[in-house]
Amino acid sequence: MTAPATPTHRPIDATSLGRPVHLLDAFARRWQSDLSGWFRRQINHRQRGGFEVLGASLARLEQEAEGSGWHSFALARGSLVCGADRRLLLALMARRFGTDAPAEDTTATSTEERLAAQLGAAWSALAARRLDAGLAAEPAAMAGPAGGVPVAAPARGTWVLDATIAEAGMNEPARLRVALAPSWLERLWTQLAIERLPSSAQATVAPLATRLEFRLVAQLLEKQLPLSDVAALKVGDVLPITLGEADALVDGLRLFKARVAEHDGRLCLTCFSDSE
Repeated sequence: MTAPATPTHRPIDATSLGRPVHLLDAFARRWQSDLSGWFRRQINHRQRGGFEVLGASLARLEQEAEGSGWHSFALARGSLVCGADRRLLLALMARRFGTDAPAEDTTATSTEERLAAQLGAAWSALAARRLDAGLAAEPAAMAGPAGGVPVAAPARGTWVLDATIAEAGMNEPARLRVALAPSWLERLWTQLAIERLPSSAQATVAPLATRLEFRLVAQLLEKQLPLSDVAALKVGDVLPITLGEADALVDGLRLFKARVAEHDGRLCLTCFSDSE
């Protein structure tokens, strides 16, 4: 789909954006592993291929990406734009149909275009899963990519996942690239920011029983009085009471019984027992 060319991007310094760019190499290695697994399962095992992912990177384009054959795939979170060197597509097509790969200067066929869209959707879905890894799932954003619309090459400043792939049927390695929309880039920064946290900040979440809080209300007594006695109450009157068992309530529900005691001049509850 795209002609061979020298890469036109390089990682930028972490201080220039205030982002965890120093973790991009680790992310790129995970992407390389994902892609290697895909080629091994989908191509090498099924079609006796020998495709190998030699390396991968994630960097920002310093100028517009070269070549044609870029396709945009729409996902709920945003689009991913995928492009691959044509010799990679021709080699994959040759493996699929058991033929020799045609020369790169031949005219593209409709079969090649359909395969490019199909593979682009698979690679975009693979990249989306890696960008979402370790973050809260959003079912609406996890649907497979739609479309495969031809688009212009990604512009300068776009962040691109870049992989170099070799196979015996290709005279030189080919490149496979996935360009990230801003929404996916933010997802990436969120993932890397979590990884950047110190180990103390990534401690295991406290058990649910220690995180839930309830307001406990102690009902010390109930005293029944005739209405006439209540109506006759005046300031300064004293009602004799006897403190015995109190009820401990949460949201109006009685959970425990407890004894009322005095400690350091304060009333307190002790001797809790389940409420029947």
